[in-house]
Amino acid sequence: MRQLLYIFALSILTNFAAHAQRRPEPCATMEMDSLRRLRFPSEGSLDDFERDLQRKMVELKSKMASSRGAADIITIPVVVHVIHNGEAVGVGRNISQAQIQSQIETLNEDFRRRVNTNGFNNDARGADIEIEFCMAQFNPNGQRMTEAGIDRVNGNRTSWARTDIEGSLKPTTSWDPNKYYNIWVLDFAAQDDNLLGYAQFPSSSGLSGIPSGGGAASTDGVVINYANFGNSQKGSFSLLRAPYNLGRTLTHETGHWLGLRHIWGDAACGDDFCADTPTQASESRGCQKGRISCGGANMVENYMDYSDDGCFNIFTKDQKTRMRTVMEVSPRRASLLTSNVCGQLISGSPIPNFVAENRTVLLGGQVRFTDLSTNFPTAWKWEFEGGDPATSTSQNPTVTYTTAGKFKVTLTVSNTAGTSAPLVRTEYVEVINAGLCATVTNFSGTGTVLRQTGGTGYIAGQNSRRTQAVAELYSNPLGYTNLRGATLKFGVAKAAKSTETESVVRVKVWNARGFQGGPGSELTVKEIPLRKILDDVKNNRETKVVFDQNINLLSQNNLAFLIGVEFDYVAGDTVALVTTRDGESLNATSWERNSSGSWDRYIVRTGLNIAHSITADVGMKPSVQIQASAQFINPGEAVILQARGAGVINWSPSEGLSSTLGPQVTARPTRTLTYLVKGSGSDVCRDSASATIYVRNVQILGSETLPDKELTLSPNPTDGMVEVKFTNSLRGKVLLRLRSITGAEVWRAEFEKNTDAFVQPINVRTYPAGDYFIDLQLGDYADRKRLVKF
Repeated sequence: MRQLLYIFALSILTNFAAHAQRRPEPCATMEMDSLRRLRFPSEGSLDDFERDLQRKMVELKSKMASSRGAADIITIPVVVHVIHNGEAVGVGRNISQAQIQSQIETLNEDFRRRVNTNGFNNDARGADIEIEFCMAQFNPNGQRMTEAGIDRVNGNRTSWARTDIEGSLKPTTSWDPNKYYNIWVLDFAAQDDNLLGYAQFPSSSGLSGIPSGGGAASTDGVVINYANFGNSQKGSFSLLRAPYNLGRTLTHETGHWLGLRHIWGDAACGDDFCADTPTQASESRGCQKGRISCGGANMVENYMDYSDDGCFNIFTKDQKTRMRTVMEVSPRRASLLTSNVCGQLISGSPIPNFVAENRTVLLGGQVRFTDLSTNFPTAWKWEFEGGDPATSTSQNPTVTYTTAGKFKVTLTVSNTAGTSAPLVRTEYVEVINAGLCATVTNFSGTGTVLRQTGGTGYIAGQNSRRTQAVAELYSNPLGYTNLRGATLKFGVAKAAKSTETESVVRVKVWNARGFQGGPGSELTVKEIPLRKILDDVKNNRETKVVFDQNINLLSQNNLAFLIGVEFDYVAGDTVALVTTRDGESLNATSWERNSSGSWDRYIVRTGLNIAHSITADVGMKPSVQIQASAQFINPGEAVILQARGAGVINWSPSEGLSSTLGPQVTARPTRTLTYLVKGSGSDVCRDSASATIYVRNVQILGSETLPDKELTLSPNPTDGMVEVKFTNSLRGKVLLRLRSITGAEVWRAEFEKNTDAFVQPINVRTYPAGDYFIDLQLGDYADRKRLVKF
């Protein structure tokens, strides 16, 4: 991870992570962060994680001090997956056993501060991490390996792009990351020629602020270029390329894999959360001993900098404490200590153990279980109270829970030596029958429109860097299965006079199966007229988007997703999203696609740690949605409107419609109109939706029939009085209902609407604190908003 793009996937903090020549981005680990952090108020933030981690570190320091500075030696089992193209062993990419052994020896020297490490023992700031790495003796089937710790795989290609590594290679070749430290050694594809390697940060620590799912198990580990894996001082390995030929790429990436940040904190004079590493302005190159920045001398010899291999020689005491703490709190790291794949094969019946990917789930959600049993079981018997299926013989089953409550899980395992006693964990899974329809966001802070530094335009909009798109990552830890739409806050919107009526902004959704958990396949796109965004910005309101059809997140085999905006560069047109201020959001959830089409986190490209003002409309049930065959038409042209999500459909207004009933109607409006649809007969999250058809050369924005201003509640949250407000041209009786979070009606009343604007105060002071819904109905127009009472 130095001078060439080291990719380190930050799973609890941020992510961090390339070739024989000097490159501008040595470590791509930051950019490879596969963590998906969905922020709910009760789950805290990255700051919460760091505070909890610091407390753990204090405890560990105290423990080490009481034992006079010596910690137990931790041994981590390693498997090196050598990815070749059919070459003979020891030829080209199919590197020799000796080269691999030289690398593991170097890794142990660096982590144990041994004598033959460059000057290591002469620096008083250096620490013996007291972590060692052993080559696994047994494969996942319990068979002794011919070459200890080496798994040779013919990948049937010469080189690998990161998308292919993450999407296909890793998932098909990974060994259980609860029992093995997976290292892939291969040749990067031409587009990644600047990569030395990358890593995935530890996840699922159980600390506040960490998503229960964390980084994917199937991609956990590090990837290293075969020409930078090994130590040329320990043998004649002609493929190794200076100045990254002494094995320090793996040391750097392993530091990331164990929770270390880059020494400069991935920002100018940033914080790496280790007090004894001097602050520095940026990464170091070569071996800049004596370099001064941020008011002091830089520790260019630190393994978490970007110096050349020959310059590195130190981990500090605080870095040691951090890595040792991660080994205690991160489940996949901690389980490595009991995997028993490095020593003698243990005979006897297996010992059951398991972990759930998430122990709190919404009604109708899924829980993935991972077997952690020792002594190589060959058969598994699971029992899931309240689950579907109720039993399973799979090693790592997925269970759906359709009943609320707290449920036990039982596991019994066996092999040829015998059967274990059952392991019973009572009230292990909690299923919640609340919040089944919700909105989620990562945005919490001060709304800001960030200008591009050293250029023109906006960070989260069009700019001189020609950013193609921006996106916000939602890790979805509660397992919402349906995505209906989104609300985006734009802070800037400008239009060229000639394009204002026709220009559109594309709001897109991607699954999170791309490189290191970033944007993968496009799931949907919705074009929003620029004129709509212009009006929303002018009136300081959010832009609401309902997708043409429900997005089934379960079908993606990964419930995480991203929502963002794709930009066109039309002269005179400009839009930019509102974000938090830099540093107000530390979750590394914001992504951008550069001018060449490559996705990366903001923290890597710009050094900014922000969140976009985007809110996702999610649920455990689908919602009513509308798809229009066209948005811009000439007067009287036909538009097909298709409603989905309910059994019975009603449309309004009737103007220009072929019918007001049925899921599909034909509209021929002669002026700009917003058509409303109300659904019934199905259990849905939201039973109404709207679609605006813009008629050219007739009306300007602001003259649509329905609705001008959507339902708002103010103040919200409230301790007593709340005003219900909305504006449109409809008249008649307004029915208001107050419902509990479970949907039970607790209050209702009717009011008369005689003007465009409707304002009605409601007193909720006597009701218990909690979440409620206010439902509004006026003829066929309906809306619902969540109300928080404190």
